[in-house]
Amino acid sequence: MSVASTPLQEVSPGPYRAMKDQPIITGLCHSIARINASKNEEDAGKMFVGGLSWDTSKKDLKDYFTKFGEVTDCTIKMDPNTGRSRGFGFILFKEPASVEKVLEQKEHRLDGRLIDPKKAMAMKKDPVKKIFVGGLNPEATEEKIREYFGEFGEIEAIELPMDPKTNKRRGFVFITFKEEDPVKKILEKKFHNVSGSKCEIKVAQPKEVYQQQQFSSGGGRGSYGGRGRSGRGGQGSANYGKSPRRGGHQNNYKPY
Repeated sequence: MSVASTPLQEVSPGPYRAMKDQPIITGLCHSIARINASKNEEDAGKMFVGGLSWDTSKKDLKDYFTKFGEVTDCTIKMDPNTGRSRGFGFILFKEPASVEKVLEQKEHRLDGRLIDPKKAMAMKKDPVKKIFVGGLNPEATEEKIREYFGEFGEIEAIELPMDPKTNKRRGFVFITFKEEDPVKKILEKKFHNVSGSKCEIKVAQPKEVYQQQQFSSGGGRGSYGGRGRSGRGGQGSANYGKSPRRGGHQNNYKPY
């Protein structure tokens, strides 16, 4: 089938999420009502549509939802490796009232499949308050660490990880501030001299990322990683989900 809609353009990470505990989805913009996801703006006319058939085209999607109101744009997310549909897409209505009409209908079927349209809304960012300090001399005392980083703002907690085998301090620490501003100031410089060590500063990353980095580097001093929540603006821009298995469709859209 021919495609008769102007494609949406993806922008730099600015997450969205579908309502009712739907997954995080990356930001989109369009020519008629451009939205800057990084400013947490909401586009009331945008919908997330899950459960699509692999054979459904953008034209099919647009034609179906046009009966609820004027569709200004639509897109279907494709797998870059296979070139096939990943089973979900997005619709943009000119009027927000059209979204409510869609939601009023209990079931929606397209190309023989039960599809699942949801509102898509901007997701607020969590403030980044936790940093990872790598390359630190294990002999550096907590007092010295607090003295240096306390100049940037009030510290809530300092974590001093220990090596379970040697029971000695490791070459990195985690620092949580009470506010986000100190982190911004610290990150203006990649390296800081702390107790005679040239330390690299990063936003604290999820524990899983930290473990992978420790495994690949062999651990020890100067192995960079992080635990705790990452700020969305920071690590891990959200993705829709992995490609559906062959012969099936992706109905649960979980982030990587």
